Amino acid sequence: MSRYKKIGLVILIVAVLVSVIGFFVVPPVLKSILTDKLSVALSRAVTIEKINFNPWNLTLTISGVTIREKSQPKPFVSFQSLYLNVEGFVSIAKRAVVVKEITLTKPYIHIARYPDGGYNFTDLIPKEKKEEKAPESKKPFPFTVHNIQIIGGSIDFDDGPKKTTHTVRDLNFSVPFISDLDPNIDHYVEPRFFARINGTPYELKGKTKPFAASRVTTFRLDIGDIDIPYYLNYVPIKLNSKLKSALLDLKLDVHFIMAADNKPSVNLSGNVALKKIALDDVKGEKVLRLPLLSVDIAPSEPLASKIHIAKVSVQSPEVVVVRGKAGEVNLLNLITPEKKPVTGKKKEAPTEKEADKSSGSKSTMKVLVDEVRMTGADIRYNDLQPADPVRIALAPIDLTVKHLSTAKNEDATLDLSLVVNDKGKIAVNGPFKVDPFSADLTIKLSDIVIRTFQPYFTDAVKIDVTRGAVGISGRLKVDRDKQDKLRLTYNGQASVSNLATIDKAFANDFVKWKQLYFDGIKVGLNPLFITINGIALSDFYARILINSDGTANLQHIFSGSAKTGQGTEAAKPAAPVDTAKTEEKKGDDLKNIKIGRVTLQGGTIDFSDHLINPNYSVQMHDIGGSITGLSSEEISRATIDLKGDIGRGSPVEIGGRINPLVKDLYADIKMRFKDIELSQATPYAIRYLGYPIVKGKLTFDVSYLIDKRKLDAKNTIFFDQLTFGDKVDSPQAIKAPVPLAVALLTDRKGQINLDIPISGSLDDPKFKVWPIIWKILGNLITKAVTAPFTLLAHLFGGGGEEMSYVEFDYGSALLSDAGQQKINNLAKALLDRPNLKLEVAGYADPEMDKAGLKTAAFNRQIKTQKFKTELKKKGGEGLTVDAIQIQPQEYETYLTLAYKAAAFPKPRNAIGLLKDLPASEMEKLMLSHIDVTDSDIRKLAQNRAEKVKETILGAGQIDAGRVFVVMPTSVTPEKKEKAKPSRVEFKVK
Repeated sequence: MSRYKKIGLVILIVAVLVSVIGFFVVPPVLKSILTDKLSVALSRAVTIEKINFNPWNLTLTISGVTIREKSQPKPFVSFQSLYLNVEGFVSIAKRAVVVKEITLTKPYIHIARYPDGGYNFTDLIPKEKKEEKAPESKKPFPFTVHNIQIIGGSIDFDDGPKKTTHTVRDLNFSVPFISDLDPNIDHYVEPRFFARINGTPYELKGKTKPFAASRVTTFRLDIGDIDIPYYLNYVPIKLNSKLKSALLDLKLDVHFIMAADNKPSVNLSGNVALKKIALDDVKGEKVLRLPLLSVDIAPSEPLASKIHIAKVSVQSPEVVVVRGKAGEVNLLNLITPEKKPVTGKKKEAPTEKEADKSSGSKSTMKVLVDEVRMTGADIRYNDLQPADPVRIALAPIDLTVKHLSTAKNEDATLDLSLVVNDKGKIAVNGPFKVDPFSADLTIKLSDIVIRTFQPYFTDAVKIDVTRGAVGISGRLKVDRDKQDKLRLTYNGQASVSNLATIDKAFANDFVKWKQLYFDGIKVGLNPLFITINGIALSDFYARILINSDGTANLQHIFSGSAKTGQGTEAAKPAAPVDTAKTEEKKGDDLKNIKIGRVTLQGGTIDFSDHLINPNYSVQMHDIGGSITGLSSEEISRATIDLKGDIGRGSPVEIGGRINPLVKDLYADIKMRFKDIELSQATPYAIRYLGYPIVKGKLTFDVSYLIDKRKLDAKNTIFFDQLTFGDKVDSPQAIKAPVPLAVALLTDRKGQINLDIPISGSLDDPKFKVWPIIWKILGNLITKAVTAPFTLLAHLFGGGGEEMSYVEFDYGSALLSDAGQQKINNLAKALLDRPNLKLEVAGYADPEMDKAGLKTAAFNRQIKTQKFKTELKKKGGEGLTVDAIQIQPQEYETYLTLAYKAAAFPKPRNAIGLLKDLPASEMEKLMLSHIDVTDSDIRKLAQNRAEKVKETILGAGQIDAGRVFVVMPTSVTPEKKEKAKPSRVEFKVK
C-alpha cells in the first residue's frame, strides 16, 4: 500500500470517527450532561428535547429546552432553539473566535414577585462573599461575531404585591456584526430591538463603536402609546388623585460620543408627546383633561446643560382649580408629601458666601424654547373659601411664547389672550427676559365684571354689586434697580363703567355711576408713586339713608358686620394694631401721589331719613365741578370748585383748597347752601322741636380750616321767614317754648342771622348737614329760653345776663347813666324783635331803701329851704326842688333853717329858746323824726317800674301794648349774685 493510500485511509478513518462521534456520540452525551448538571445547579427540573451537532461546519443546535419553576411544573425559562455556527478555519487563521451566527428562537422567561418582596429566582442569586483581591485584568480574547439574533421572545412578569401582570411579546433583537479586532474597531455595530410591552410597541435602532476610542453610539427610540396609569403602582409616591388615562409617545434620536479625554457627549433630538390625559381627584372630580402635549426637541446636549426645544404645543387643556373651605388647593394636594424623620439637631442654613460658592460650582442649565403654543385652553377656578363661592371661567385661552431662553439678556415674546366668564377679555403681549427677569408688556382688559369678584370684598364693604365692569389699557414694565430689587411701572388708563350697587342690609340703592375714568395713570413700585392726569366721574348717584332702626346705611356698609333679615353676623375681634407704626407706614406709602384733575358731572346725592315719621327725603342734584392739583406733597394744595342744587332753586357751592393725601389732612373750605326750603324738614321740626314748619328758607355758610388736625370753623346760618305751626306732641322734642325762642332770634324782617364759630381737635371729624343744623338750632332755642337776655346782649350789646335787670340807688327811682344805657339796648332789641313782649317788675330793699328814703327826705327838706330863698330872689320860674344843688359852704345854713322848720319837739335852753346844736346833732334829730313805711317802700318799687316803662316808650318806637308793669308778690326780689335788691327786672314773653 502506497504512502498516499495510507494517508488517505487515515484521513478516512478520522473522518468517520469524527462524524460518528460528532453526529451520534456528542449530542446524547451533551444532552445527558447538560440535563443533569443544570437540574442540580438550578434546583429545578431541566429538560432538553434535542441536540444536534455538526462537527464539519461546527454548528450546534439545542432544541426544546425547558427549565421548570422550583417545585412547580410551570416553565421558568424556555426556548425553542439555540443555534450556534462557529467558523473554525477562519478562527484558526485569525487566531480569534469568529462566530458566523447565533440565533435564539422563541425564548421565554417567567418572573414572579412574591408578597414578601422575593422573586422566583432569588435562590439563584449567589450569596455575598468576602471581597478578594481582583486579579490583574488581562486583554480579552479577540472575537468577531456575525448575525446575533433573538427571535419571537416572550416575558411574563407577575407582580404579586401590586397585583399586576406585565407581558413582553414579539421580542426581537439583532446585531449584524460586532468585533474587537483592530481592522473592525471603526466599523459600526448596528443593534436593533423590537418588542410589544403590555401591548405597546417599542422599537430601538442604533449603531455604535463599542471598542473604538470614541465609543460613538447612535440609536433611535420609537415607542408609542405607553399606558402611564398601568405603571403608576411603581411610583414611590402616594397619590391623592386618579390618573384615568394618559399615553406617552417617544421618538428620540440619541447620539453618544466618549472622547479621548473621557469626557462624554450626548446629543438628543426627537419628539415626546403626552396624549389623552384625564386626571381626577380622589372624589372623582375633574382636575385635568389634556388631549395633547407635544414637545419637539431640537439637537440638545443635556450633559453640557444645553437644552433646545423647537416647539411645545398644548392643545385644548382643561384645568379645574378648587380652593376649599379651609384654604387648601386641589392642585397642591394631588401628591402626599413624604414625611421626613425629625432629627434632634436642626440643620443650619448655609451662609451667603457658602450659598454663592455652592451655586457657582454647578453649571447653569441653558434652555432655549423656540415656540410655546397653547390653544383653546379652559381653566375653571372655584373658590369655596368665601361665604359666597367664587366661580371664574377662563376660556378660551390662547398663548404663544417665542424664543424663550434662560440665557442672560435674551429677549422672548409673549402673546396671551383669554375670555373671563364668557364676557370679559384680557390681552397681554410684548417682549420679556427670563434672566434677569424683565418685561415690557401691553395689557388690555375689557368688560371684567365686578360682581364676579364681590365675595372677596363683601366682608369689608357690605354691598351687592348688581352691575359694573372694569377696563384697563396700558403698558407694564418690570425690571430691576441698581440693588437688584424688582421694579414695576404701569402707564395707561382705567375705567369702571355702569356701576350699580345696593346695600346688603336693606337692599336699597347705594352708589351708581355711568363712568369713572382714570386717564394718564402712572404707577410705580420701588419706589412707590402714583400719578393720574385726570379722573372723571359722570352721571353718578349716591344714597345716604337713615334706617327705621336709627342706623345709617354707611354704618352697615363699612362696619365689620351687616344686619340682614337672617340675623346679625358677629364681627371678628381685630388684632391689636401698632398705631404709630401704622401711621408711619401710611405716611411712607403716600409720599408720591399726584392727581392732576378730578372732574365731577351730573351727580346726585339722595338723603332719606326713615327714622322720622313722616319720612324725610331730599336730593342734592346736578353736582358738578372739579378738584385740581391733588398731591401727597406736604406743601401742595388742591383747588376744589363744586356746585349743585338741593331741590330746584337751592344752589350749593363748595370751594377752597384741600390736601387729603398728606398724613395730616389739610382743608380750607367754604361751603354755601342757599335758600333751602325748610318746610321739607317738618318731620325733624316735629320730632325735635314739637312744632311743624309752615314756611321758611335756610342759607348755610360754612368756612373751616383744618391744619395739623386742628379745626377752626365759622358757620353762618340764615333763616328767612321761619314760621312754626301749632304744637304737636313729640316725646323727643325739647321742653322749651319754641315760639318764644324763635321770637328772640327773629328780627323785624322775619330773619334769623347766626354766627357760630367752632374750634378744637379733629380726631374723629363728622359732617352731616341736617343733624348739625338741628343740633345748633336746638342749642340756640334752649339758650334763648333759659338765658334770653344773654342772647339779646350778644345780638345788641350789653352785659349778658345783667341786661335782664337795671339797678337803682337806694331810696331813688331815678335811672343812672349805666341803667339808661341798658334800657336803650333793650329798647333796640324790642324794636328789632317785634314779636317779643316785655314784663317790668320793680323791687326794693326793705332795709337799705328805707334808709335811702330817709336820706332822700332829709335832703329834700334842706333843698326846700334853699328853694324858698331862691324863689323869693328870682321869682322861681322853671325852678324845682329836685333841681336845687346845695353847695358845701351853704350846707349848714340851710340845714339850720330846715331843722327849725321841722315839726318835732326840739331841745331848748333855760329861757325856752331853741338850743343851738352842732350840724351832726341836727342831722341826727331830723333823720330820727322822718318816718318811712312799708307802703313807701312798695311805692318806691312801683315808681321804679313805671320810670323804666316810660323810658322804653319815651321814643315812641315801641308799641305800649308790648310793655307791661307787673306787681310782684313780694317787694323783695330773689337773691341774685352781683345784683342789688333795689332794681327793676325784665321778662320776655
